[in-house]
Amino acid sequence: MKERIRVAGAGLAGLFAALRIARSGRDVEVLDVKRHIAPSSGPHTEAVRDYVGGQALEELRRHGFDLDPFGTIETTIRKSARFENVLRGRAYFLYLRGREPGTVDQELYRMCVDEGVTFTFGAKFDPGGTADIVATGPPSGEYNVLGAGFTFSSEGSNLDQGTAYALLDNDVAPGGYLVVTPGREYHSIYSVAWRELGYDRLLKMAEAGASRPWVKDLLGSSKRMGRIHGKAYFAADPFAGAERGGARYVGEAGGFQDAIAGFGFRYAVLTASLAADSILDGSSYTALLQKTFGNEFATASVVRQKLNAFTNEDFDRLVQSMGPSMTIEEYRQHRSARFL
Repeated sequence: MKERIRVAGAGLAGLFAALRIARSGRDVEVLDVKRHIAPSSGPHTEAVRDYVGGQALEELRRHGFDLDPFGTIETTIRKSARFENVLRGRAYFLYLRGREPGTVDQELYRMCVDEGVTFTFGAKFDPGGTADIVATGPPSGEYNVLGAGFTFSSEGSNLDQGTAYALLDNDVAPGGYLVVTPGREYHSIYSVAWRELGYDRLLKMAEAGASRPWVKDLLGSSKRMGRIHGKAYFAADPFAGAERGGARYVGEAGGFQDAIAGFGFRYAVLTASLAADSILDGSSYTALLQKTFGNEFATASVVRQKLNAFTNEDFDRLVQSMGPSMTIEEYRQHRSARFL
């Protein structure tokens, strides 16, 4: 049995993989180039979709992820340039990422320390090194999804705690959407784009979106706070490079990301768990991935290619097809559920 398990990267996937392995009694070291625990994108709210099957939280629990979300989204308002759909029913669980106490990052770090995990900060990962799990985020220069925006204070805002907004409009998020999501002390607004990968340009688009009357009403008299700058990476076939040089690649380091809408939280947690299982019981990591995810990534890649060609008129037709209002049960049966 190997004396020490080494994990490169102290983001969501790396921390959770380390925790899973340490809980089995193994000696674990986590290396990270940063000098503190914090998401590279800055503090923000992340969502886990619950409408695809409706068992999202149970799935995370089965993999050993027992942190509770801080909230849920019970009303989701999707807009295009000309149409609006209101989705009623629990669609998302919400988690906070950041440096503040109680965020996912800090709670996982605390639990890792309690389990005896060793942390080495300021250590750059060497791809030719001896890491057992690589969780270093998107490969350098290879990101293909970008998020740009900012957080704003909950005080003074008019955003309901259980409501999220998404605007599908190429003028504010080419190939993607502008999203407004609630937090606790702060809320988040940012553009997620697949066809604009320049941060300054995308941030200007997000700010233009924030100046639209209905968004300004949500912002109210709140104060602008931190910056959101997120880079993501998805691979059309992440199974192909999941194991390299004796290391298991998890989360976005291996291209495990939601190509359709950028909801990567679930993939970070599940791939970390499967990598830990592979180490603990000697099973094939790639085989575990294929059994768990099946054709999810291939299907998502095809849908993403279609979305990348969408015009604003296409987004209008998509939102219009949902009607003015629907329940979460109706939405699960709707063809657009696979898009959003």
